[in-house]
Amino acid sequence: MKLKQNPSTHSMPAVLAALFAAWLGVAATAHAADSGAAVASVGSVSIRQQEVEQLLRGMPDAERDAVKGNRAGLENWLRQRLASEALLKEAQAKGWDKRTEIKTRVDAAVREVTDRIVATSYLDSVAQLPEGYPSEADVRAAYERAKEGFQLPAAYHVAQIFLAAPADDGAAVAKARAQAQDLAAQARRGDFAELARKHSQDERSAARGGDVGTLPLAQLLPEVREPVSRLQPGQVSEPVQSQAGIHVLKLLDSQAPRTATLDEVRPRLQQVLRQQRKQELIEAYMARLAPAGSVKIDSAALDAAMSKAN
Repeated sequence: MKLKQNPSTHSMPAVLAALFAAWLGVAATAHAADSGAAVASVGSVSIRQQEVEQLLRGMPDAERDAVKGNRAGLENWLRQRLASEALLKEAQAKGWDKRTEIKTRVDAAVREVTDRIVATSYLDSVAQLPEGYPSEADVRAAYERAKEGFQLPAAYHVAQIFLAAPADDGAAVAKARAQAQDLAAQARRGDFAELARKHSQDERSAARGGDVGTLPLAQLLPEVREPVSRLQPGQVSEPVQSQAGIHVLKLLDSQAPRTATLDEVRPRLQQVLRQQRKQELIEAYMARLAPAGSVKIDSAALDAAMSKAN
């Protein structure tokens, strides 16, 4: 059981949205490769292992963790994908893509996408930045201007011994709490890390002697935030109950609120400065193509178009 909040608590719609967004970027490649075992299938329609692998690799870390932690959401997405693929095959088998009105819509969509790709690609080429932008002086100046916004909250380096006991199972909670009381007493006079390796039921942190890492309170489970905030480095808490079980906590170290250093924010600051400068170049280029003073607008024609659109 992770002491930090689990991304698998994301809602089902959020999981499916993340999967769908990632699939849009990998579907064509996966279909072309068509390799690997079939992860899911219905009739002649299947989703291959490589497609799922590419999909997961293309997602941000947090969304990937959420998807991996929500097996029901992932399987539901697989069923929806299969249904969508089967629907497309059925429509194609009936010649739906050959209908005049459908071909007209497809041709219009292809032209729109093609025009957008050509225009955005060209605009990107005329708004290229020098490799060395921004300079170190630019980064330092930006850091000084925005320093007040780079505040980091207090952070707590925590270790735990976790005993699984669902909150709705009274007998299991009582048993785990009694064991946790004994382990807490042992931990105060002995080796917390060794006890965690031997008794903690959270495998990931147990392998590290109970070490969960250094986190701000907001990233810890709600039930443990207040107990952790009251500990001094080296202290061991009384057993703390969460929805999943009982935690015995040890504060290894703490960091007071502080301002992030330039080195810590430099990569992100460089990225933001490049994005801002690129946007400035794009806006300037577009303004030159259609200067405000040269654009003529027929108000009567515009009013007529708006009226007809109602």
